[in-house]
Amino acid sequence: MAYDVVYIDHGNYDADKNYVLLKEKVPHAFKLNEQPIKTSKAWHISSYANITNFDFTWTPNIHKQSFNHCAVNHYGYADSGIALINKNDILQTNLDIDNTFSINRIKLKHEIFYIDTGSHKNYINQLQNDHNVKTTRFFDSWQKVAKRCANKMDSEYCWIVPSDVEIDNIDFSWYPDFWETNFLHIFKSKWQKNSGVMFIHKDWLKDTTQYKYRNDFIVRGDQNAYDKFFLDFFDNNSKLSYESINTTTSTIRFFDNHLDTIKRLTSKATTKYFWVLSGNCNYEGFDFSWLPDEKTYDHLHTFPSGDQPYGDTFFVDKHSFDIKSKTLKNFKHYETINFNKQQKVKRCLYDFLAIGHYDFAKAIKDHYQKTPTKYFWIVNTLAKAVPRNKFQYDFSPDYWSPPTIYTFGDDNDIMLIPKDAGPFMHEQVYDYPHIKKLDIQATKRQLMDVIFISYDEPNAEKHWNILKEQCPRAKRIQDVKGQTEAYHAAAKLTKTEWFFIVFPKLEVLKTFDFTFQPDRLKNICHYIFYAKNPVNDLEYGHGAIVLYNRGLTLETISPKGLDFTLSSPHDTVPIVSAINHLNVDPWMAWRTAFREVMKLKQSIDLSPSVESSYRLKIWKTEAKEKNGEWVMKGSNDASDYYDKYKNSYKDLIKSYDFEWLKNYYESRYV
Repeated sequence: MAYDVVYIDHGNYDADKNYVLLKEKVPHAFKLNEQPIKTSKAWHISSYANITNFDFTWTPNIHKQSFNHCAVNHYGYADSGIALINKNDILQTNLDIDNTFSINRIKLKHEIFYIDTGSHKNYINQLQNDHNVKTTRFFDSWQKVAKRCANKMDSEYCWIVPSDVEIDNIDFSWYPDFWETNFLHIFKSKWQKNSGVMFIHKDWLKDTTQYKYRNDFIVRGDQNAYDKFFLDFFDNNSKLSYESINTTTSTIRFFDNHLDTIKRLTSKATTKYFWVLSGNCNYEGFDFSWLPDEKTYDHLHTFPSGDQPYGDTFFVDKHSFDIKSKTLKNFKHYETINFNKQQKVKRCLYDFLAIGHYDFAKAIKDHYQKTPTKYFWIVNTLAKAVPRNKFQYDFSPDYWSPPTIYTFGDDNDIMLIPKDAGPFMHEQVYDYPHIKKLDIQATKRQLMDVIFISYDEPNAEKHWNILKEQCPRAKRIQDVKGQTEAYHAAAKLTKTEWFFIVFPKLEVLKTFDFTFQPDRLKNICHYIFYAKNPVNDLEYGHGAIVLYNRGLTLETISPKGLDFTLSSPHDTVPIVSAINHLNVDPWMAWRTAFREVMKLKQSIDLSPSVESSYRLKIWKTEAKEKNGEWVMKGSNDASDYYDKYKNSYKDLIKSYDFEWLKNYYESRYV
């Protein structure tokens, strides 16, 4: 049977035109309240409904004759725009949502409140061409914006659209389940649950606390809504970075650090927010349509560069940053930072320098002016690198702090160097004030050779056997005449850049660790450990194990003072390596003491210290154990000899010659 058709005029722009179309299709249609409904049921047609293809001959299943029926829209929601309602009834009573007929809403001019968020207004003209647009500004919160718009709207419902979103994927034909018109409907963006796009029905004003988040369509931010500034580091990476950006930017020079650079940008930005992009990042795939959530609108947003949370990409509230940064000195102390985890960017790769030596300071000094990137890697090829899947040279330095040298692993054979460090390099990497050692394994440790040197020492064989048991890789040199010659022989035997020398009087302690490594950040030098003297209980570098640098060893043709080791750059390591059994017989006790006191006396003359004076006193006055008296004789003989010849290096250097020492000893005591 044919039901009455009632047209409900909501006052929308094309309502009259749509009524004419309905009358052409259903001549007996009439407007609400124009005449009484005569049939048991009647079609209720909204002025928003598109009835072009609707079948008004549809009748419900015989078992559902007593129900009210409404159509569903293309989102699957019960839409009261087309409904079949029992006479003298309301739709909500005995409702049947029937999927067998559907509703399409007409394309019409909606009432839209366009909210100025301080962005570029890239879509306002398009909206004004298609809709009835009213403009207002954002203030305080979206809840307050919605209330303000609801109180000003003229239609049954309206849309709220922020100026910083794209409009092409907003479906203005969307309509909720008709029983949810009392909610504020908030649409999600790709990144946030509130994009600022909202649907308001006049029913919402009855209770403005009601709202629902919707994902029926996803709002996309306008990637060109806010100004973008590209920080140019004037290096190769900046060129690559700029090419990876798929949107319009303004290029400016990077001013030493992010804080001062962004401070300058607040006066250049023409929008409320602005993006800061850095020339050390690859922006392929980065979504510049991102917008913050409502709780963090006034925060400083930073996006990580790789695994570096202190990133180089920023979304900045101009006004808020201008206020909060005025007296700020340390960028990391900024009051409200949002370390964003929704997106990250890759750092561009840094320059790579391979070296076959351990003089990192020299490598930095030689290369920093040549490198095309702000940082560069230095890799010591003498070290064995871990597999690339375990260390990928993708570490991202922190640009919020002063340019920093980063070292990797226990031995620091891989470093990431800022160009700024170059002018600081003189003798060692430690000349630079900003260094950070990271516990990130990058290389496998290369053990240094261990060489045992012996000449005429009675206990050499015993101590060699102890060493071999503790360190099977140890090698031995015997009967090389002359101290310098013995050291050179050891340097030629070794296959490593440094090598341990164990002297024949030393009983190596089980606690000593032959995996010790030279400090790559120091200048190239020898490392002198401690030894315990059982005769006078002194513990210092005398007679101890020494880690010699091969190059320095071979460069030392003759000692500059009275000692071979001290003739080159050296450092002490306060680790007791061995017991120095210097008192095995009278001759050995006397010779050892004589040599050491000669060096102590000269050291005190050249560079007086309380420590050296104390050691000299102990050598001359305290002795115990076997042949202790010969230790004291050697000490005092040396003191007298030095005082007599201290102005004659020719006479003092005789103490470096074991044959001269033997003759001098025998001339006095044999």
